[in-house]
Amino acid sequence: MTPGVHVSCLGLVCSVGLTPQSSAAALRSAISGITETQYRDNTREPIVGGMVPGLPETLRGRDRIVELLVRAFSVMVQSLPDGLELEEMPILVCTGEQGRPGARTGGVIVAVEHRLGLKLRRENSGHISRGPISAFDALHYARQILNAGQARACLIAAADTLLDARTLSWLEDANRLKRRGVSDGVIPGECGSVALVSSEALTPTSITVQGLGFAEESATAVNDQPLLGKGMAAAARQALGEAGLAMHDVAFRLSDVSAEAYGFEELALAQSRLMLQPRKCQDVWCPAGFIGDCGAALGVVQLAWAEQSFARGYAPGEYALAHGSSVGGARAAAVVSGGQHRS
Repeated sequence: MTPGVHVSCLGLVCSVGLTPQSSAAALRSAISGITETQYRDNTREPIVGGMVPGLPETLRGRDRIVELLVRAFSVMVQSLPDGLELEEMPILVCTGEQGRPGARTGGVIVAVEHRLGLKLRRENSGHISRGPISAFDALHYARQILNAGQARACLIAAADTLLDARTLSWLEDANRLKRRGVSDGVIPGECGSVALVSSEALTPTSITVQGLGFAEESATAVNDQPLLGKGMAAAARQALGEAGLAMHDVAFRLSDVSAEAYGFEELALAQSRLMLQPRKCQDVWCPAGFIGDCGAALGVVQLAWAEQSFARGYAPGEYALAHGSSVGGARAAAVVSGGQHRS
């Protein structure tokens, strides 16, 4: 069994909260941050989405990504454990998929450094542009770095916004944007987040990643192949295998599903392939239903909500399964449990 790593979200800004704690509390209470935005569709109707409060509407493109990270880092540095220095930790930056129309993301961390006067480590650091599965990839690389003894801890910085004219136009042209007359579509959102990954528990609360899994799905939301859920099932099976668990051991699941029927169908199909013993209940928590589709940041949002649920005692069981799916077919899953708590 691969040694687990501890994860704690130290900075998160989204449409329902400006810290991990407040965001998770709002999600638990089913508070929606989705409202009309300044963007309009081709019929001139307002597009609804989850905008981060306080971000100027005129801030767009790469500058908006940088601002999301700046705000997340500003929260993170206030809760960084004693004895950890930013310049000693590799940083894995997670952004939207390559090829997706939208903001350029090159050099965003350098811009954050300049804005906040920080100095971040370059050795073993990297930029992962794989959209919703980026955070899962980052967990995999962070685990390798930690197990090799190349660092005491790593940072995962994930930021994305679908509230961009180019991205919205791309979604609408593909008939995937939720709007009047299209109920089966994506609700755009945005989020900036920073998580700490370490071999030992370094924060008062954390979760432990017990297993990771990755696979490819040939039937995507943008082609006509029949959806059988094989890709997500394979990713979850691998994660469960690493954790030494079966699907019926999982108390609840988290997903990056927004408002497209495709995603919900995939979750159900994957469960049917893996649930070989009955279980009375297995809830599915979908943060995008309240904050919109935040792309590359949704992986960290799932981890943050799971962490807070374990820390505050409302997780319905010992193990949770998080899911990631990109429009191109990449799938990822992570089994997590409540981590050790430090006083």
